[in-house]
Amino acid sequence: MNKLTTMILISAVCILQAACQSPSKTESRTKDDSEDQRVQEKGVSFADGQLTKHMEIKSGQTDTIFIAVHTADSVRIKINTPSDTANIRISQLFSPDGTADGPFGKELTYRFIDSGQYFITINENKMIGNHYTGSYEVEIIPI
Repeated sequence: MNKLTTMILISAVCILQAACQSPSKTESRTKDDSEDQRVQEKGVSFADGQLTKHMEIKSGQTDTIFIAVHTADSVRIKINTPSDTANIRISQLFSPDGTADGPFGKELTYRFIDSGQYFITINENKMIGNHYTGSYEVEIIPI
C-alpha cells in the first residue's frame, strides 16, 4: 500500500509542477485580448494585425495587400526598398465600396473614413521601364 500511495503522490506533484509551468488558458486569452485591443487602438493595420509587412516581388507581378480599418484614422503608407531607385509603387487603393484611387508613388498619406477591408496593389511603374525584382517592406504609420 505504501508504494501505491507514494506513486500517487509523485504523480500528483508532477502534474502540479507541469500545470504551474505552462500558461493557463486565462493568461493566454488575456494576451490575445490585449493584442486585439492594440490592433483596434491602432485603428488601421494590415489584415494580420501588424503595421509592417515584408514582401518579395518579381518584375511584372502585382502584389495585393489587405488593410483592416477598425476606426477612421489618418495614416501614411510607405514602401521601403533596399535601393531608393527601385521601380516599385503603390498603384491603387481600393475601398470597401469598390471605388479605387491611384496611382501613387512609394508613399501615400490617406484618411480612412469608413471602416472595413481596403486593399492596395503594388507593382512597377510601367512608364519608367526599369524592372524591379526583390524585397520590399510596406509600413503603415499612424499620423
